[in-house]
Amino acid sequence: MILDLDPQSPIPLYLQIVEQVRRLLALGALKPGDRFLTVRELGVRARVNRNTAARAVAELERGGLVRTRVGQGTFIAETASTMAPKEREAALDAAIETLLVEAHTLGIPPEELGWRVQRKLEHFARARRDREKES
Repeated sequence: MILDLDPQSPIPLYLQIVEQVRRLLALGALKPGDRFLTVRELGVRARVNRNTAARAVAELERGGLVRTRVGQGTFIAETASTMAPKEREAALDAAIETLLVEAHTLGIPPEELGWRVQRKLEHFARARRDREKES
């Protein structure tokens, strides 16, 4: 697991970690049941202090992406990739709404947003295929 954090970003480091873990799950690089890093290991790998790493793990737990078992470690949750259909639809709609508002704020016309989303979908599909070939 490679974490690429941007300390200059306005997004807090712990949230950058959470988003990267979400991406790794979506790509299939992390799978339900996989052992996740300890807070100490995460801090070392991400080059952040222990408190930031602990906050990221706590946020991942709150989001249902990881589960910590006392004395055993932290693992990718078995239900990390499953959500109730209504919950999934609401989360996706909220993400799309955020994207639309951000694009409008940046002055990106809807046509450009459309082809950019399509390009990202193709890139994502290619990355998933490549990841599956490696497994």
